[in-house]
Amino acid sequence: MTVLSRPQFIEAIKLSCQNTNQQNTLLFAEINHATQVISLIQGLEAEENLIKSVEKFIVNTVLQYQGSQIGRIESNRFGIILPLSIEDSLDLAHHLTRKLDQQPFTVNGSTHYPKLIIGVTPLGPVTTAPELAIAAADEALYQARRIGHSIVQLIEPDDPRLRHYQQFLKLLPQLRKGLREKNFVLYTQPIIAINGKNSIKKAEVLLRYRDENIAIHLPERFLSTAGLFHVSREIDLYVVHHFCRFIQQNPNRNTMYSINISGNTVRYTPFFTFVEREFQFHGVDPKKVCFEMTENVADKDMFHASKLMSLLKKQLGCYLSLDDIGIGSSNLSNLPRFNVDYFKIDGSYIKKMLDDPYSELVVRFITTAAKQLKKEVVAEYVEQPEQLEKLISMDVDYAQGYLLGKPEILFDPAELDAVA
Repeated sequence: MTVLSRPQFIEAIKLSCQNTNQQNTLLFAEINHATQVISLIQGLEAEENLIKSVEKFIVNTVLQYQGSQIGRIESNRFGIILPLSIEDSLDLAHHLTRKLDQQPFTVNGSTHYPKLIIGVTPLGPVTTAPELAIAAADEALYQARRIGHSIVQLIEPDDPRLRHYQQFLKLLPQLRKGLREKNFVLYTQPIIAINGKNSIKKAEVLLRYRDENIAIHLPERFLSTAGLFHVSREIDLYVVHHFCRFIQQNPNRNTMYSINISGNTVRYTPFFTFVEREFQFHGVDPKKVCFEMTENVADKDMFHASKLMSLLKKQLGCYLSLDDIGIGSSNLSNLPRFNVDYFKIDGSYIKKMLDDPYSELVVRFITTAAKQLKKEVVAEYVEQPEQLEKLISMDVDYAQGYLLGKPEILFDPAELDAVA
């Protein structure tokens, strides 16, 4: 059996989708991190030898099914087209993972135990669009990878997860165009001191999308798309750059602005250098900027988060805030490890605390912990006077929400460029 190249295999998928006389199934099979391990220990040639051995194993297992086709579509990923029903294809996929589990591979005297992760989806006549089939197999593989090694996952063409994926995929070009054409506008929402001790004026920088009809939209769909396709960093860089342009145009603003950082940006090493350069070029006072990252991001990527926090705070002089505390990993024992200035309680607890004793308990606990750690506390989504009264009684420092001020436009990058 000849192993097809990526272009040849994609063509085979197209032909299978057009075949209305034969039920075919598409499998994406990926070798786990064993390839990375052997590459680091024994080099790239050894890694290729291991992949070739697994390839031979797959070919020998699938060879018995006449009409099957195999392609190597990435360095450690194979595509398999089987002339079988979904049920039989799933049986074969499970057989592949179990059989590989029992078979060690020796490369240059060292023994390795690679595992397979497999995504499965039907082809023609069930699926007639090759793009949909590829997206389904890719999503199935992604779901399997999230569970672990030696896992098989099925995604049907009508699976809600696939529809969700496709909706965001269609939005991706609009997102990139919006960044390029400056359709994203900076808004700001006030963060108000409520304990009578603070005089610093604070606000959070938010993002909105302006469409071709000049209508303004919330950015949730774009932010979800950015997170799914790893574009969040580009949004963060966009916000920082245009915020700095705003400060250059308005140098006497007596406000500390909070700017959000995504997990994708936390792991982007050049981000600090970018911020430092932008601040210097546009004349931004670092002490008037507070960077926010979520508890979930900081907790899951402790190494990179702590390193970036240290650079922003100690070397540049910015303030720091830990956002969405209470959701994420909820590993509140880690809170003392973060050298931040503000703890921002997730809004879901603020919304429910009047009627839900547990939510009130979480708000009290975080506030008490913050005081012991000499941090200030911010409560978001404050929409009712009763919420504000309770937060004041708990000695919360700042509140943010529609009760205290709605988001208003701060800076339109396209408008400034049009004037220039």
